[in-house]
Amino acid sequence: MAPLDPSAPLSVLGGIGPRTAARLAAAGLRTVLDLLLLLPRRCRALRELDAPTEAAVGELVRLRGTVTACRSAWLPGRRSLVTVSFAASGGGAFDVQFFNQPWLRKTYSPGQERTIEGTLQWRARRFCVHQARVLPAALTPAGEVQLRYPEVEGIGAARLQRWLAACLDRADWARLDLPPLPRGLEAHDGSAADLLRAMHRPATVAEHERARRHFAVREAVALFAAVDRAARARAARPAQAFPVDAALAARILARIPLALTGDQRAAAAALWQRLAGPRAMGVLLQGDVGTGKTAVAIAAALAVLARGGTVAFLAPTELLAEQHAAVVARWLHGSEVRVVLCTSSQRAADLDASAPLLVFGTHALLAAGLALPRLSLVVVDEQHRFGVAQRMALVHKGDNPHVLVMTATPIPRTLALVLFGDLDAVALRQRPPGRRAVRAFQLPAERWSRAVRSIDRAVRRRGRVFVVCPAVGEEGEKGGVVRVHAALAQRFRCGLVHGRQKAAERRAVLASFRDGVTDVLVGTTVLEVGVDVPDATLVVVVAAHRFGIATLHQLRGRVGRGARRGIALLCGPRTERVAAVCRTTDGFELAEADLAIRGSGELLGTAQSGFADLRSLDPVDDLDLLLEVRKAVQAAGGGA
Repeated sequence: MAPLDPSAPLSVLGGIGPRTAARLAAAGLRTVLDLLLLLPRRCRALRELDAPTEAAVGELVRLRGTVTACRSAWLPGRRSLVTVSFAASGGGAFDVQFFNQPWLRKTYSPGQERTIEGTLQWRARRFCVHQARVLPAALTPAGEVQLRYPEVEGIGAARLQRWLAACLDRADWARLDLPPLPRGLEAHDGSAADLLRAMHRPATVAEHERARRHFAVREAVALFAAVDRAARARAARPAQAFPVDAALAARILARIPLALTGDQRAAAAALWQRLAGPRAMGVLLQGDVGTGKTAVAIAAALAVLARGGTVAFLAPTELLAEQHAAVVARWLHGSEVRVVLCTSSQRAADLDASAPLLVFGTHALLAAGLALPRLSLVVVDEQHRFGVAQRMALVHKGDNPHVLVMTATPIPRTLALVLFGDLDAVALRQRPPGRRAVRAFQLPAERWSRAVRSIDRAVRRRGRVFVVCPAVGEEGEKGGVVRVHAALAQRFRCGLVHGRQKAAERRAVLASFRDGVTDVLVGTTVLEVGVDVPDATLVVVVAAHRFGIATLHQLRGRVGRGARRGIALLCGPRTERVAAVCRTTDGFELAEADLAIRGSGELLGTAQSGFADLRSLDPVDDLDLLLEVRKAVQAAGGGA
C-alpha cells in the first residue's frame, strides 16, 4: 500500500464514509496527523500472564482466554449483572463481571477468544478481573503497558484503534516534521516517528513517559505563549481610567448594605487602584464559599458606573443572574444606574446607555447581535463554568474593557499559573461576621432513613432544607429528583426545581421556598450557585459520590448563611472526594486535594476550563516542566 500523507483526510482509510468522517471531525480529527496526535490519556504498567496466579492478585494484568459461559442476573434496585467465565490460555479460569449492561449477555458466546486487562482479584474461591477492559478482537497489544485513549462520541474503540494502527503502519514519516521547540528546551526534542511510536506502541512505561514529556512540553509552550500574548496585548493597549477618590469610595461603600470584612475592603481597594489605569485591569478574584465576592465585584462595578461606563456581569445560570439583578437593583434603588437582566428566557429589550448601565446575564450576553454600548468592565462569575473563548467573546464587545474574573472554586497555584497567567490574583479568605464554616458528614446510602430524620428535625426547628440529586431522572430512577421529591412530599412541604423547567416555573418554586411556603427544596445542581436562603440549615446530597469536590463544596455553601449553623449530609459511598470534603472546610485545601485526586484535566471540566486541548500535560506532576517552559517562552518573547 502507498504511504499515507499526514495531511490526507481520514476518508483515505477503509471504513470511513461521510457520516463517520463528520463524527471524527466533530472531535477535531480530520487528517491522518490528527489521528496520530490522538494521544493516550494514561499509560500504566501491567503483567502479561498466561494464567491467573495468587502472586498477581491486586495487580493490573493482561490475560487471554476462551469464553466458557455467560450468564446474567438481576440485583435489587433494578441493577443487572452479567458474568462471563473464561478459560485462560495457560490453564486455570477467571471471571469478568459487568454491571448494568444486560445487552452484553448476547455479546460473548462460548468459544470466543478475547484479551482482558484489569485488576486481578480472588473472590468466592475464583479469580476475577475487576474493572475489566475487554480489548477489541482484532487488536493485538504489544508490551506490558495499558493505554487508555479519549473516547470519540459515536465511534467504537475497536474501529478507532484499527484506524490508528493503519496510520502508524503506513504514515509517510518523511513528510512529518514537528515545529522546533523554543531555545532552552532542546533536551526534550526528538523525531516525530520515534515520539509517536513511543506514545502509541511503547514497550515499557519509561519509553512512553519520555515521549509524553515531549508532548507535554509542546502543550505547555502553546499555553504560555497564548497567556503571554494576552498579557502583552493588555499592557500595550490603553484603557479608560476610572479613578476612585475618597469621596467616591465612601459613596460606593454606602450603597452596599453589608459590613465588609477586612479582606473585602482590601480587595475593593486593590481593584479600584487597577481601574485607575493606565492599562486595562485583569484580575482573578478567588474567594471561598461565603467570603463575599459579589459585594467586592459590585464595588468595582460602581466605580465604573459612577463615571458613565457600562458593566456586563456574566453568570453561569439564570437563577444566579436573576438573583444578582434583584439584589443589586435593591442596593441601587434611587440611583441613576439602570440594572438590566439578559438571559435566554428574558432578553433585554433596551440597552441604550444614556444612563449608566449594569447588565446581568448568562450566555445570552455572548450573542453576536447583542451590542453593549460603552462596555468598560466585564465581570465573569464562576469562571470555571465558561471557556476562555467565551470570556474573550464578551471582552471583544468593548474597547479593551477592564476584566474581573471570579471563582468560588479556589484554583491551585499550578492551574492558576496556566489558565490565568495573564491575570493578577486577589484572594478572599475571611468570612463576614456570623458566617461559619459548614461541616459535612458522610452517610451510607442504606442509612437514608437517618437523613429523613435529619430533614424532619431541621423543619421542626423552622429551618429550610435543600435536597440535591445528581439527575432529573424519571419517576422510577434511583437518585433522580422526580423520585426523591415524590417520596419526601409525602412527609414534608416540598418544592421541585431542575433545569428542564421553564424559568417562570423555577422562579415560582424558589419564591415559595424563600417565603416559607415550602420547607424542603429538591433539585439538581441548578441549586449549586445563586440560591440564597438565610434560613436554610441543612443540605442533603443524594449519591454524593457522583459529584466532584468543587460541586460538593459549593452545595454546602447554600446553608448556614443566617444566624444558625449549617450542616451537609453526603449520602452514598465514602469515596476520596467525599472524604476530602468531610475532612476540611477550606476551599483552597480542597482545590489542591481535587487536583491530586482527579488530575488537571477533570478538575474544572475540560471543555469549560480551557484544558480541552491538553492530552499529555498534567500541571501537578509536570510542575517542573511548566516552570522550565514558562522561563523559555518568556525569554523568547512570548512567541512560539
